[in-house]
Amino acid sequence: MTTVELALVDDQAAVDAFGILEVQTMDFHGSYRAVVKNLDDALRLHAAGFHKTLQQNQEWLRQGIEGPNIANVFKRTFYQMMLKFKIGASDACTGCLLALPKSVWESWQRHLGGPDLAPTESGPYRLTVPGQPLPASPKTWIIVFDIDSQPSNGPSPIVLDKVIATSAEALAYYAFEVAPSAAVSAGGPTASIASQVRRRLAEFWPELATGLASPRRRSRRKRP
Repeated sequence: MTTVELALVDDQAAVDAFGILEVQTMDFHGSYRAVVKNLDDALRLHAAGFHKTLQQNQEWLRQGIEGPNIANVFKRTFYQMMLKFKIGASDACTGCLLALPKSVWESWQRHLGGPDLAPTESGPYRLTVPGQPLPASPKTWIIVFDIDSQPSNGPSPIVLDKVIATSAEALAYYAFEVAPSAAVSAGGPTASIASQVRRRLAEFWPELATGLASPRRRSRRKRP
C-alpha cells in the first residue's frame, strides 16, 4: 500500500509526500476455495446469526487448509522488502513500514541466521550490519504484531510485539552472509544432510541400513 499526503499549494492540490506500508500474513498449503464457499453459504443461510453460527462452527474456516508454507513466506516477501526498503530510505519517500504477524517474524529467523536485536533507550529495537549504525532518524521499520485470541469484549485486538528499525543492507547481510555461514558450519543443518538421507533410505530399504550407517570411503588408485 502506498499512502500519499495531499497538500494545498496556491489553492491547488499537490502530492507533498508518500510512504509505503506492507502487511505480510502467513502463507498456507492447500486452497481457500472451500473456506470461501463455507462463508458464502453461511452468510446466505444464517444472515441474522452469522457471527454466532460461525463461532460455533470454526472448522468451516480451515477446510482444505494445510500446514504453513514457512519457506515460501520469506522467499515471496524478501526481495519485495529489499526493494521497498531501498525506496523508503531514499529522499523521495518518507519511509517504509513492514508489518509482520509474530508467527511470520519467527519463521524468518532461520533465514536470517537468528539475529540478535539491539534494544534502544527509546524503546524500538535495531537490526543493523555490525559496524554500520542506522541513521539518527531511521525510515525503514519492521513492526511485529500478534492477535489477542481471548479478548475481554469485542473483536480480537492487535497486540504490538516489537518495533524494529532496520535497513535493506541489514536484511541482505543476515540473509546472504550470516544464515548461509551458519548453515554450512560444523553442526549446522548442512552437516546432517547425509545422515538424514541414510536414515530415510534405511526406512524402506532395511538391507542398506548397515552399509549406509557411515560414509564409505572410495579407494583411489595412485597415479604413476
